[in-house]
Amino acid sequence: MTDEPGTSAKRFIGMRTSSAVIAAVSVIAILSGCAKGTGTIPPYYGPTESMSQLVEQINANNAKITTLRAAHSFEATLVDDKGKSRSFSGDGVLLYMKPDNLLLTAGGIIKFFEIGSNPDEYWFTAFPDEVSTQWYGNQNNLTDQGARQIPIRPDLLLEVLGVSEINTNFLAPPVPVMRFNNDARAYMLVWNRPLRGRWAAEKEVWYDVVTKLPKLVLLFDENGRIILRAYLGDHKPIPGAQGQIATTYDLFFPENRSHMAFRLTDIQPNIIIKNKVKIPNPGSFARPTDPGVKKQIEIK
Repeated sequence: MTDEPGTSAKRFIGMRTSSAVIAAVSVIAILSGCAKGTGTIPPYYGPTESMSQLVEQINANNAKITTLRAAHSFEATLVDDKGKSRSFSGDGVLLYMKPDNLLLTAGGIIKFFEIGSNPDEYWFTAFPDEVSTQWYGNQNNLTDQGARQIPIRPDLLLEVLGVSEINTNFLAPPVPVMRFNNDARAYMLVWNRPLRGRWAAEKEVWYDVVTKLPKLVLLFDENGRIILRAYLGDHKPIPGAQGQIATTYDLFFPENRSHMAFRLTDIQPNIIIKNKVKIPNPGSFARPTDPGVKKQIEIK
């Protein structure tokens, strides 16, 4: 893994002090497998748990999270398929409902973008006049080639939240393999899927040795290239649900060099409006067919 994704992401979220640079270099060294420890947090050499024990604890937390409604603040630099970048900052709302419903809105003085997914469709809408486009498509027809047209892929954001439960049949593809990283103090689960004539890694998630909560997500294409790298942090319990979720996310998409960092606040399992309507509900994740933009592009 090169220095650029890690260091550019740290610059992106405004950490310009020398201590932050040292921390970024340490993280990159860990990712490259050559770290000797950060100097402040020593490596872990104590007892570890089996993969079954680890997954049991991860699932115990994630089973408590079925719906989510949160406010967020964000900064983003989005790069389109022509290489043009645009930077935004503001706030918005995150809605989530298991297993695969997601809505992330982002705005400031005006709407900036909206990212959505439901069992049938996905979409990304950019509202500013110079873009004014909605990309959308059917979940079953999404390919790597088609997805490259979208500045930020909705299906990848679902993986980043890290609240899905892990299949306990460890022989069913995608097959998980566990490693342990002493220096990073993390369990590392790598999911592999069969291709024609070989296997390929599709996802790697690092879980903290003490809390068993996710702190790094790497998603790969079939050639092992990273298509999304996300740091997760500052986990907090969801009131009423008790399951814990990350509240800070630092995302980098190496293929087009888009970045997004956001922080969740006011986290709730749901909210009730007009004394009876619970948000989120299945209707919360319907794709707007008339989003008010100049152009709609169907990804096929």
